[in-house]
Amino acid sequence: MVDCLLSFPRSGNHLVRFFIELLTERPTRGCKGNSSDVPIYMNSFTENVPFNISNKEDFIFEKYHTVPTSNIQRLILILRNPREVLIRHLGCQINMSGYESYFKLIDYFLSHNGPKLILYYEDIIVDRAKFIDTLYEFLGIDSLEKKSYCINNIDKLFQLSHSGQGRAWGGNNSNGE
Repeated sequence: MVDCLLSFPRSGNHLVRFFIELLTERPTRGCKGNSSDVPIYMNSFTENVPFNISNKEDFIFEKYHTVPTSNIQRLILILRNPREVLIRHLGCQINMSGYESYFKLIDYFLSHNGPKLILYYEDIIVDRAKFIDTLYEFLGIDSLEKKSYCINNIDKLFQLSHSGQGRAWGGNNSNGE
């Protein structure tokens, strides 16, 4: 059984992975078959980020942009306004298959019987501390020190999350904003 981090591309998957790795001190696995989609802690950031990951093979979540075929234990779905995410990912080439792919992820989430959490990209960006609280509780972390660090440094950490170099992801910004 695997834990799944599910989202349509450009929905904030890597941003959430950044904080999962920071809070749990365990790496996340990128999309299968994409060797450049490495765990977030392996990126170079403009400042040191205290991921403190010692066991580099003890993956906690796997990233998916399509409905997983493996047996899923815990599931986190990240949603972003469909029009916004489709434009960001597909440009002006929006078509029905993009919408179908987006809504298949929601159907999968609704039918999942195990522990699950839905995160909305827009809420993550607007209420950062609540996002950290929600993620912390869902993951069952027992490190108030790590949670306090994240909340006390939230703006800096959000900036650092999209400053990474040597990565296969776009960070947490859209069109430079």
